Amino acid sequence: MTAVVVIVLAGAVVALLLAGYFFTRFPRDVAALLNRVSAGAQHLPAVSEKARELHARLLVADLHCDALLWERDFLERGSYGHVDLPRLLEGNVALQVLSAATKMPLLPLPTRNTDRTDSMTPLVIAQRWPRETRRSLSARALFQAARLRDAASRSNGKLLVIESAADLASLRARRESGQAVVGTVLLLEGLHALEGLLETVDVLFEAGFRILGLVHFFDNAVGGSTHGVRKGGLTPFGRRVIERMNELGMVADLAHASARLIEDVLAATSRPVVVSHTGVKGHCNTE
Repeated sequence: MTAVVVIVLAGAVVALLLAGYFFTRFPRDVAALLNRVSAGAQHLPAVSEKARELHARLLVADLHCDALLWERDFLERGSYGHVDLPRLLEGNVALQVLSAATKMPLLPLPTRNTDRTDSMTPLVIAQRWPRETRRSLSARALFQAARLRDAASRSNGKLLVIESAADLASLRARRESGQAVVGTVLLLEGLHALEGLLETVDVLFEAGFRILGLVHFFDNAVGGSTHGVRKGGLTPFGRRVIERMNELGMVADLAHASARLIEDVLAATSRPVVVSHTGVKGHCNTE
């Protein structure tokens, strides 16, 4: 066997090993790396009985979670990463907003990110998402919505997708009667997933999305991100999007929005807005 043949065979073996890792362990390792639990969390003070009693009486809602991004069954208890149905029930969480991320810079920075790179594409491929999700950001959003609906259909009525005030009222009534159920609301993180098409707002609404985050880590056709380059306000296309959201009854999420975008949306919308997750400007002074 010649040296060339040996090198070729060795290269083939290495390529197979890397491919095996990429399609099996890579997504899990990335999820574990990005969702670490601090060692100090194991030494938290004991929870008093008074605090437990108070928590049991509360209707707890969490406004941001990326669980749909990772290739895990939402109905099974996980040992790492974001929440799942067993842990939500155990933690007495009544309502969980689940976000659908569709594109992220390769190395996201606090400021001045562009949309030229995308760290999500390797995850999409490694997790064997449908072929159309490799290029289409809207397809990525719709796939994550479909994953939630599939989990809800397999949950024996314990996981609900909330799409209306009536759904929310039903959730509260069921929990007050002692039923172990959790409601979920779909949120899109960043309207770059519209891919410049206003009609995609309606497509997302039909898929169950009720909250639309206008921007994520970079500026888009709707407006400026606090982590973007221009950090601008609402664009003409963005104003049309807000108008259509108002007509459909969708809620705008101002997380990651630039200061100018926040001001413009508050002036343009006729509906309440939310800020699902944010920082304190006095602690992290961004634009």
